[in-house]
Amino acid sequence: MVGDQQQLLAAAQAARDGGRWQEAISLFSAASTSEPRSAVIRHNLALCSFGAGRFGDALAFARQATTLRPELWQSRMIEAKVHRNRGEPVESEKALAAILDVDPANASALAAMADLDLNEFGDPAAAAQRLRRLGGPDAELTGMMAALYLGEQSAEEQSDRLKAFSSRNLRLPKLPLPAPSPRARKRIGLISPLFSASPVYFLTFGAFAALSAEHEIICFDRGVHRDWATERFAGIAAEWHDVAHQEPATLSHRIAGADLDLMFDLGGWTDAPALAALSAHPARRMLTWVGGQSATTGLDVFDGWIGDEWQSPASLQPLYTESLINVAGGYCDYQPPDYLAKVPRPRKRTAIGLVGNPCKIVPQTVRDWPAGLTELVLIDRRYAHQRTRDRVSALLEGAGVRKLDFIVPQGHAAYLEALAGMRSIVNSGPYAGGLTLVEAAALDVGIIDLPGEGRLFCERHHLSHRVTRGRNPGLANEIGKLVNFLTDEAR
Repeated sequence: MVGDQQQLLAAAQAARDGGRWQEAISLFSAASTSEPRSAVIRHNLALCSFGAGRFGDALAFARQATTLRPELWQSRMIEAKVHRNRGEPVESEKALAAILDVDPANASALAAMADLDLNEFGDPAAAAQRLRRLGGPDAELTGMMAALYLGEQSAEEQSDRLKAFSSRNLRLPKLPLPAPSPRARKRIGLISPLFSASPVYFLTFGAFAALSAEHEIICFDRGVHRDWATERFAGIAAEWHDVAHQEPATLSHRIAGADLDLMFDLGGWTDAPALAALSAHPARRMLTWVGGQSATTGLDVFDGWIGDEWQSPASLQPLYTESLINVAGGYCDYQPPDYLAKVPRPRKRTAIGLVGNPCKIVPQTVRDWPAGLTELVLIDRRYAHQRTRDRVSALLEGAGVRKLDFIVPQGHAAYLEALAGMRSIVNSGPYAGGLTLVEAAALDVGIIDLPGEGRLFCERHHLSHRVTRGRNPGLANEIGKLVNFLTDEAR
């Protein structure tokens, strides 16, 4: 009997380690019948349920595990991750605080708190301060992302940090790949945590939809959020692989098993584990495009980094380990959502807005603030948090902004309606507006620029968009030619 239980647990752990979440859940559930009060089994059920996207089950199992063994902080981490993925940052913060009440130096909890500071409460300085004395890759990565918003380092310093981090933390052994099979339709992989209503959809979907007519699109979905844009991607995909939360080594083998002629990375620094998986070179050719933070990955496995002459001129090549591939006419082609046409456009618009992640509003922003701009509407979901309003209000009041209004849109359509109500929006700095500027142009909303262009891609977002308005009718053809050139060369 004991031997049977040990074999069952070994099989469950193997399925867990391989990212086969449903199989692992079944096996751990069977094991729990013999050990109903095992906190470790409950924790594993929580972990696998989270990996499978069954957040309600994950939360229940995590709480059962900590009831049985209160010191099992790893289960509280799962609870925090569930709340984060369900859009409940305050509840996530409470779960992390419970860990830190017992262990104030817990590195995982501190790094997760800093991630909340940065991405949910919009405070890069708080994230940087929390991480100042904390070591480890997670803390270092969050600190680097905070630094990109704060603009306190040069482009060269930032790129050197990213390259060094990548070299130390995102390296797996190269995987052997079989010789390419002769086939007319190439297998083109896309990997991202944002196959949803995000820049990945709005800036790249048209090109991939066109590519799907000639080649097979294989999507590796690293996210958990599903919406209408996910369905659009699924509609052009020959295969769909749900690979959220898979560890880099497992993920790299999963990608290699798909026999890809070319892989597009669309996650960048929003998904460092996927970058680690791609470091194994699991596809014959690889490109990176529209990834989070739009900075060099530091990897030496990509055949190119897709930009354009305004965003990433050849003179900036030293900032990248990847070869710059600048697309004629612009690096993106905006695909507006169907509901854009239904957004009401007020006849008379007088308000000036500042739109997007409050992380972009930092001391440098207000140092360069346009003279005479004293009334402002701030638009972003994160302004639901009073601490976020207070931080930004204090900064802007110091720049002479006397009247502030806040709009907290619920969903993308509501956000576009709020944006359409503005006469103009301020282009943030040092981290410039990206998709926001394209959407503003589509809604005939003006742009008020802050001075300076910078050298990092995130400082230069507006340069291309101001010329192209995010539209490049020739993009699909250019991407198609690039894909055919690279995959034919590989043969």
